[in-house]
Amino acid sequence: MEGQLIFCSDSILRFRSDYDQTTALPLLSIQKTISNTDPFFLLRFFRHTVLIEERTTLANIFFAIEPWKELLTAYLDRDVGAYIDEIRKPSQPTTWDLEWIGIDRRNSVYRAYQHQDMRDGEDFTAWLNRERIPIGEFDIESSCDASGFIKGDKERWSLSENVHEIKNLPVILYNKQTLMTLQKDELLRESASGVNNIDRGRFVYGETSFSFYEVMEAIFISGLFFHSPLVAESSYEELKNSFSGLENEVSKETEPNLADGEEEKPLKIEVADGAFDSLISHMESETENWQLIKKQCQKEGSLPVRIGVITPAKPPELRLCGEIYRDSGEA
Repeated sequence: MEGQLIFCSDSILRFRSDYDQTTALPLLSIQKTISNTDPFFLLRFFRHTVLIEERTTLANIFFAIEPWKELLTAYLDRDVGAYIDEIRKPSQPTTWDLEWIGIDRRNSVYRAYQHQDMRDGEDFTAWLNRERIPIGEFDIESSCDASGFIKGDKERWSLSENVHEIKNLPVILYNKQTLMTLQKDELLRESASGVNNIDRGRFVYGETSFSFYEVMEAIFISGLFFHSPLVAESSYEELKNSFSGLENEVSKETEPNLADGEEEKPLKIEVADGAFDSLISHMESETENWQLIKKQCQKEGSLPVRIGVITPAKPPELRLCGEIYRDSGEA
């Protein structure tokens, strides 16, 4: 069916056909009418664009997707049911200053640099601060993110700590996407109409829309991030303990003013003790789980297990904008 999904302020997910702009039917009613027993019914609408009605909160969206929580849990690798159960619990008055949750699309283009392997015995901090070598390509990234916003504040705020602090915030889709570059790369001409400057970057705006799966990924993966509210709470406590003594180690020195004509010194990266402990723990856990799965698959033995390097298929040449790029990467 051609149309649009609408998250409504009464906690119902509705569908409006492109051929009838006056009626929005509950998606669950449509499922019961045409395909009540299909466990994958919602998959038909994953690529449909989404509209969010004014004053629709995060809690409204959670309740609206509840009939399909098992399917969404499998797709997102997040315990959707646990989040829904959590927001039903009574909560204290909010202490955060956030006013709404914004979902937007951001694209960035940055100069790519040659990846350098860490030398034997090299300190991790030294490796991060090693001089980078630019190459003739660019890193191109695109993401849909969910963040907390405060009127008049340019900062984006994380949503992953406590779902009770954000469950009653309205959710808004930004219909403008941005393309961001660094000023020093000079990819966007400052004098061109529509080019904006911010800090050390330049950006342009353009129209955009969001598919259902992008909204779900933005909320649960980019925004809430953790697998469940319980995991979020536990991780936050670990983070607080890790940084409890950090305030005593912060340097009290103020940054000296740059003298006239003096070049700005490059930033130096410093890694605090334990900064990557949670990442290392996650990697170790993933490695252990994979080894267990691998042993079980090898033991089962009905299908062959591939060992060694698998060579990816590549085109003999790639034609972009009239230019031919060989497999060597040279134009």
